[in-house]
Amino acid sequence: MPGSPQEAELLSQAAAGDQAAFAVLVEPHRRAMFRHCYRMLGSGADAEDATQDALVRAWRGLAGFDGSGAFGGWLHRIATNVCLDQLRGRPRRLDPLAEGPPAGPGAPLASSGPGRLFVEPVSDLDLAGPAVLAGPAGAQAPAPELADPQLQVVRREEISLAFVAALQRLAPRQRAALLLHDVLGFAHAEVAQVLQISPNAVNSLLSRARHTVRSKPWAPPADPASPAVRDLLGRYLRAWQLADISGFVEVVADDVRLSMPPMLTWFDGREAVAAFVEAEIFARARPRGVPMRAGWCNGQPAFATYQPGEQGRLTASGLQVLELADRDGRPRVTAIVSFRSPALAARCGLPARLG
Repeated sequence: MPGSPQEAELLSQAAAGDQAAFAVLVEPHRRAMFRHCYRMLGSGADAEDATQDALVRAWRGLAGFDGSGAFGGWLHRIATNVCLDQLRGRPRRLDPLAEGPPAGPGAPLASSGPGRLFVEPVSDLDLAGPAVLAGPAGAQAPAPELADPQLQVVRREEISLAFVAALQRLAPRQRAALLLHDVLGFAHAEVAQVLQISPNAVNSLLSRARHTVRSKPWAPPADPASPAVRDLLGRYLRAWQLADISGFVEVVADDVRLSMPPMLTWFDGREAVAAFVEAEIFARARPRGVPMRAGWCNGQPAFATYQPGEQGRLTASGLQVLELADRDGRPRVTAIVSFRSPALAARCGLPARLG
């Protein structure tokens, strides 16, 4: 049944052809639909297209909503099928960590080649709404949508870049089943109806999907509001701004990983990562260092990097998204995904130019 008398009235008006009523009706669900499409597709731009397509289909098929379930659930069913249509015949988005072993010191960077796409980050505003916490170095921290701290941790995992990347390794229907059941809370019978399969087939899809996505032990992410995390991120920012390799080494974990889409090359471990950063980035950046601005993407700290451009202004050159975890009671950087795409900095709400 509709969630409220107001929703019921809007449904009645929309069914009668009132597009303004339909726009008001779907607005509370738009961000959740985008979040679902993003998890399915691994790209903010693709998720925007899929969300809009799903809303168009919902408008045209509104007569098919009989009110027997939640309206938001009906919208997610449509969005799921839109995403499955988009994924049909399309190669999956890549994650360098899943494409081969880590590189050794001094290894040349290997490109993925033309036409290969990677999982991309999106801003917290697109995923979760306006921020309410102050982040590092003046950035905004992610806004929890749920009051329970434990549920906030779960929500951060469910929008993390690593989780979205793991989803892309699944076959599309496995991906849909896992998201509908484990993330959105659809019953087995409801998932079966969306995917037009039997409940037993849903169990099979879920079993294979969970084995792939949950195969590695999961450590809860560090609390983004904690003073220790803010201090860590401030030190990380200073290390890059000063091209200070000693400062960098102090804030990363022993098992830190560095990947650089669209490159397939990635490095594993503090020694290998620090050797690459020093030789290929910091040594070339001194004495000016690497200008950066802090933000948040996928519930994780992010930093846009800048380089001199036209008329002496600094222009965005890429975006780093960090993964944090506690090590011996202290937060450390455990993964750096450094995207060589200025457009992704803008998508995550960071300025394209400085000065």
